[in-house]
Amino acid sequence: MADIKDVIFSRRSIRWFKKEPVPDKDIDDIISAGIRAPTASAGEQWHFVCVTSEENRKKMLSFIKKGQMAYLSRALRSAPAKNEIDKWNEMFVKGIYDAPAYIIGLLDYSTRTLNDEYINYERMWGIESVTLALGNMMLLAWSKGYGTVFIAVPKFYEEDLKESLGLPARMEYAGMLALGKPAEMPELKPRKPLKITKI
Repeated sequence: MADIKDVIFSRRSIRWFKKEPVPDKDIDDIISAGIRAPTASAGEQWHFVCVTSEENRKKMLSFIKKGQMAYLSRALRSAPAKNEIDKWNEMFVKGIYDAPAYIIGLLDYSTRTLNDEYINYERMWGIESVTLALGNMMLLAWSKGYGTVFIAVPKFYEEDLKESLGLPARMEYAGMLALGKPAEMPELKPRKPLKITKI
């Protein structure tokens, strides 16, 4: 196991993956690390779906592409230049985000923890719990030599995605990871200067 600080400070998002499959044992370890994350009200209101079959990976990739195009053409405050959309279309043809595994994080309301008066808090805290779990998975994956990238944009087509993959209708899409051996090693992206308010 690598030093946790080295894992955190060396991790970067990977968008291009090798074709080799991820062994079930490694997937199990990675998801097990996820559920060690903090969970609001000890609710563990998460459900994880691992997509590895060729048929369902193609479906997942199509929703990633549709979501990315909706993000670029509709969601951004400043619309990108047309050549930016063309560039993304070309990258999808070349295989960006085409991973041997995807881990979908869902919010599962089958067990409630708060009174109805506080449903908005419960939803927010549940999404945060799922996201923290996915963050744990990213770090353990990196320590094992796998790359990941967090993908939010399929949310734009959530109902269609759930129907296409047979996911429970009652559950809410919180985010997902593309997972696999890196086919690239991009430079670490700089962060804005750290500002800490101490009071």
